[in-house]
Amino acid sequence: MIYEHADLRINAETETEFLMDFAAVRHLLLEAEGCLSVELFESVDTPAAYLLRVGWERIEDHTNAFPGTHQADELGRVLMAHCAAPPSVIHYSGQEVTVAPAQSLNGP
Repeated sequence: MIYEHADLRINAETETEFLMDFAAVRHLLLEAEGCLSVELFESVDTPAAYLLRVGWERIEDHTNAFPGTHQADELGRVLMAHCAAPPSVIHYSGQEVTVAPAQSLNGP
């Protein structure tokens, strides 16, 4: 599993409409091949900033299968109408990074 993180900067004038429109089109992501989860988080320190986090089975489900679909076209049309700038998107592994503590320099 991978997570898509999309940093959305919304026009302050249309923020309320954005939230209503997102609620109306959220299902488009959930219907997409390989989509496992959709979450929208509001920034606590930056006005009109949101993190869209989408869980995908594989990165290819987002980068190859999703673009060009009806769902992608409609979602993009609705969300981009509210974005002040194109979203910044990055993908993360669904696996937590674990690091064992370093051994003491003086031995165990």
